[in-house]
Amino acid sequence: MKNLPPIACIAALACVLVLGSAFAEEPSPQQLVDTAISEFQAGKYDQALEKLKQVEKTQPDSAFLQNLLGAVYTKKKDYANAKAAFDKALDIDYTFFPAQFNVGEVLFLQKQYPQALDHFERMLRGAPDNELLQFKVALCLLQTGQKAEAEKLANRMKYPGQEPAWYFTQAAIAINNKNSRKASENLAAARELFPDKTSIYTETFQDLGWQTK
Repeated sequence: MKNLPPIACIAALACVLVLGSAFAEEPSPQQLVDTAISEFQAGKYDQALEKLKQVEKTQPDSAFLQNLLGAVYTKKKDYANAKAAFDKALDIDYTFFPAQFNVGEVLFLQKQYPQALDHFERMLRGAPDNELLQFKVALCLLQTGQKAEAEKLANRMKYPGQEPAWYFTQAAIAINNKNSRKASENLAAARELFPDKTSIYTETFQDLGWQTK
């Protein structure tokens, strides 16, 4: 810049500083994902989807990202795109548990209970001690009229376990038996013992239109 007049030098320097600031403020893919997760949790699904699609352009082979996309589509009740995203995640990493689980969840949310039961039972055979899978299988059994089988599974579940699954399964059986008091007792115990782990279970009850307290 030594041959430029002073004013031109200042203008050029200002331009460099502005451009440098713009580049510095460009959010990283991780920042976009973090923001998208916050928006997802706040129910801002369109904004979250926009950011995740932006990240997808540079990270098309991320099973984690595809699962997030599927989760957003699920909340938007766009089950076709949700299933496609979860399937893509599994094409990238067929062992990725969240996507495996969510494939079954999409079936469950569409009230395709026999298909959801088959899916979760296959998963449970590979992870027989997984409490969340036990819970989902029990729910599917109840939704397909197999109350006795659901009760047998509930009796095999670990008490109290590392998750609130046992309590929510007992509550589900109580609701099926139209025993709201017993359901409330189990739900209250779950919240007391596992205050930070009940959200996914409560959400399932909400999806079914069941009591959550």
